[in-house]
Amino acid sequence: MTEVEDVYDKLRVLLSHRHFTPLPKNELVDKLLKNIYSEEEAFIVANGFKRSFWPVTLRRIRKRTKMKRKELKKKIKEMMDKGKLVKRGHFVVLPGYFPGLFEEYFTFSKDDPERLKKAGEAHFSLIQSGFHVEHHAAGFPVFRVVPAVDPIQKTIEIDKSIKVKNRVLSYEELKKLMKRYKTLAVQPCSCRITGKLSGNPCKLTDENFCVSAGPLARFLIKEEVARRVSYDELMEIFKRAEKEGLVHHTLNMKKGAFFVCNCCPCCCGYLTQLTFFGNRNAIAISNFIPRIDIEKCKVCSLCAKKCPLGAIIKSSDDKMEIDLDLCIGCGICASNCPNGAITLKKVKNYKPVKGHIGVLRKIRRASKKVSKVEV
Repeated sequence: MTEVEDVYDKLRVLLSHRHFTPLPKNELVDKLLKNIYSEEEAFIVANGFKRSFWPVTLRRIRKRTKMKRKELKKKIKEMMDKGKLVKRGHFVVLPGYFPGLFEEYFTFSKDDPERLKKAGEAHFSLIQSGFHVEHHAAGFPVFRVVPAVDPIQKTIEIDKSIKVKNRVLSYEELKKLMKRYKTLAVQPCSCRITGKLSGNPCKLTDENFCVSAGPLARFLIKEEVARRVSYDELMEIFKRAEKEGLVHHTLNMKKGAFFVCNCCPCCCGYLTQLTFFGNRNAIAISNFIPRIDIEKCKVCSLCAKKCPLGAIIKSSDDKMEIDLDLCIGCGICASNCPNGAITLKKVKNYKPVKGHIGVLRKIRRASKKVSKVEV
């Protein structure tokens, strides 16, 4: 292994944070990293950081790399501006690759266009190859489906008679999840960006639908990556996302939905695990299932066209049927039904962990089941 190859391999291991998806040792990852990081940048990261998600001072990085302060400070700032490193007060943090660096680097999209294109091609190919299937199989889904906005209102109406423990809770309703935040923003989707860069643009939309809230929204607005929106505008964005057939999902926890992805089955790194590999552990499905009122249904088949998992079909007796083995309870069918024939019914009480620390603990336990990154 040459000195340059050794540097990029150290970088690969650093980015394969134990809490998230490890990067395999192959040509696609080699292409990915060599286009995200120049040789000089790779040297700084591989030698200046001992692990990802751990704050390091500029002084410590300079001591480890033996670079001149002015030159190093300039390179660090350039990497932060492009989403390759993150500033935390007086510290610099190297994020893990996925999720982490992937989202910031491609959402910022401030690097050289040719580098971005080649890195996007490599990432999209990695997703299609299922490089993170093993990690998802560890048993804890990092993200969960949040049912569509309008059907939640219908759910409350039809579930008035059920026991209190089955009521629709705040973490199950987008309106309440986002109401707690003063700062809301919408920004480009990193998954759809890599799809477009690789020549595989999203089949459902070209509009920006990813949402951030709180400190994350303020950071992205400051970086001129995201656009500030009001609460009412956000609700309209969610409705448009549903009309496009996009699934709402967020971190698998009760508090702090500081982002909501609106995902398609062709680009999303998590939904593709369901559509391409049938991995039901990739994402936590919602507590709801759709029910079709046969009397109201006009068999227009719009629900089948909009369903992201292909879980709805027209039966031989000319009725719409739902395959509950494929359904993830996203409510897109109900949101798009022109006749109000589909409602959501709460059928279970799966509860996500309380907050971000709980998510990390769950991932840490689950990651022990995953094979270690090859060093």
